[in-house]
Amino acid sequence: MYIKIKSKIVLLLFFIIMKNNISAQKIVIGFYNCENFYDTINQIQVIDEDFLPESDKGYNSQRFLQKTKNIAATIYKLGLLGDYNGIALLGLAEIENKQVIENLIQSPLLKKYNYKIIHFDSKDLRGIDVGLIYNPAIFKPYIYKPLSLSIKGHEKDYPTRDILYVKGVLNETWVHLLINHWPSRRGGLKQSSQKRIWASSICKNIIDSITAIDPKANIIMMGDFNDNPTDKSIMNIPLMNPFFSLFKKGEGSLAFRDSWHLFDQILISKTIFVSNNATENEGGNKIRYYKSVIYKDSDHIEMYGKYQGYPKRTWDGNEFRGGFSDHFPVAMIFSLITDVNPLN
Repeated sequence: MYIKIKSKIVLLLFFIIMKNNISAQKIVIGFYNCENFYDTINQIQVIDEDFLPESDKGYNSQRFLQKTKNIAATIYKLGLLGDYNGIALLGLAEIENKQVIENLIQSPLLKKYNYKIIHFDSKDLRGIDVGLIYNPAIFKPYIYKPLSLSIKGHEKDYPTRDILYVKGVLNETWVHLLINHWPSRRGGLKQSSQKRIWASSICKNIIDSITAIDPKANIIMMGDFNDNPTDKSIMNIPLMNPFFSLFKKGEGSLAFRDSWHLFDQILISKTIFVSNNATENEGGNKIRYYKSVIYKDSDHIEMYGKYQGYPKRTWDGNEFRGGFSDHFPVAMIFSLITDVNPLN
């Protein structure tokens, strides 16, 4: 009798442990502005002359390899925030072309994950685009396309980065991704704000068209928005923004003149966000929001000089500093919900 009771207790503990281990699994999605991640080859159609071997920057193959190594190390470390085979999704900004991303995922630190890429060339005059790195073991894309942000009638004098739209399955959960790099603040905040409000309205229209078909759609919108969570352009987006509270605490992803800004953000639909506190699996979703972070370990922070405390950047004008980026990457961590039977 004692042996039977003991066996049942052991079996019960086994199921509890297995259930806790399964529910504790985490995946990571992220976004990273890579700060002028160019190759060293002159592209005739774009303005990339500052990033060539004969330029004032002297951007040669050695510096390109150092830049690639640094960005790859960052992606690797972001993946360690979870516990499921590297990062699941990573939106990228300020990358020149697909080949630059190919070099990244073939680097020694990342090659084992078999990452895949989605990228389209945009009409940005400097040739910088957005892109997506994804882990095919965790995410399967089905639809992907660029969506233009160019203002009607100004396609030639105001070309900018496209929005990358991707629809796919993330851990058995359908998600819609919007990857952005909105117009900069060049020319002044007041003068440039209307461009970002325009970008915001385009994104809102896309989101509204998705939710009109599926009110419970899971939407993940990420990017360098060149605006903070409290700015009108971001407040206009009908999604939950966990980075709002981080910004209110004084945290940021980049610094300018000793002021912190949080331009890099990830917003999600309420269907994913509210499940953070849900007791049951809502709507069949297999992912559950856990937390958001601005990633800034000691390697990514300037320790000395005029940029002390800032992101460890690659460039200071034409001076090669050998850092990572002038932006910290941001990440969002999700818990996985699974119905796996531990005895199967």
